[in-house]
Amino acid sequence: MNQPECCFCIRTGRETGELVRRAIMALGLLDRTREIISEGGFVYFPVTRRPEQNEIEAISKAGEVSVEPRRLPEISPPCPKSIEEFLQGKMPQDALRSLPKSYDIVGDIIVIERLLPGAEPYRKEIAEALLRFHKSAKTVLLKTGKVDGPYRIPVLELLAGEDRRETVHSEYGIRLRVDLSKAYFSPRLGFERNRVADLVKDGETVVDMFAGVGPFSIMIAKRHRSRVFAIDINPDAVKMMQYNLSINRLKGEVTPICGDASALSSKLQGTADRVIMNLPAQSLEFLGAARQFLKRSGGAVHVYLFSGPPPTESAIRKFAEKASRVGEYELVNCRVVKPTAPREWIVSIDAQFKQL
Repeated sequence: MNQPECCFCIRTGRETGELVRRAIMALGLLDRTREIISEGGFVYFPVTRRPEQNEIEAISKAGEVSVEPRRLPEISPPCPKSIEEFLQGKMPQDALRSLPKSYDIVGDIIVIERLLPGAEPYRKEIAEALLRFHKSAKTVLLKTGKVDGPYRIPVLELLAGEDRRETVHSEYGIRLRVDLSKAYFSPRLGFERNRVADLVKDGETVVDMFAGVGPFSIMIAKRHRSRVFAIDINPDAVKMMQYNLSINRLKGEVTPICGDASALSSKLQGTADRVIMNLPAQSLEFLGAARQFLKRSGGAVHVYLFSGPPPTESAIRKFAEKASRVGEYELVNCRVVKPTAPREWIVSIDAQFKQL
């Protein structure tokens, strides 16, 4: 290990240490790049140069001092508190103002939703800074296309780090293997998954209509002695869900099903106390199937949908238009989950359908 360089320091007794420190600072001599050491009843203050005789005399008024050469360790620079601090001096100010305000961390993979034009030329520098700031991250990806198609899989471009899309993500006590090139997954719904899981009671039967790799279903079965039918049309997502069931200890039972949720509603008709509908672009089209899953006595639905401004009012209006054709219900809760684009949000609605 390299020894710190020898520098000049001023030694004084501990009892006069604070007064001497102030005197050294008043002369502008204190070396702020090195540590102040307390040892054997003395304090050693690093100084930027050998003090002149008149400076030593001025400091001596605060207490008895001597000037000595000594190896004092350098102070490590403070860890930057933001990506902006990492990139100060490496990018123009207008580019710094265009840095992404948020990004997702899935396991050890960072996913940037989009880059503004001002930040686009510095995509590599931004990605490298993210890896330095998040030391456990190994990969930085950029979404280059809208989440689309029946499987909702985004197009992702490698910006920095290891070229891979698979990772293990942990949230609220569960672990999930996710391959972002094969299945949709959003860590921003972690709070929602936790919230809905807390609403479930032991003994309930739940239908998770668009289960993906299983986060809602597994979190529910982790906490409750419940039965969950976890449906997804994407076979790769269902395979990952099956693996995720094997790596989590569950109180309840999860049955993974690969298929179209609406086509399965007649087979599982009247079985569910609760239905989860996490397919924001199309969830309202499946409300009829969701009501079929519910018991005749009624039950809860948790619907996620895209909404424009004002987000909650607009979402409630859209939901009411569809739900009124399905059956009588009571609106229980409505909250904004996250923004997805300018003037667009994902909103969650909890509703209780009444007896048929």
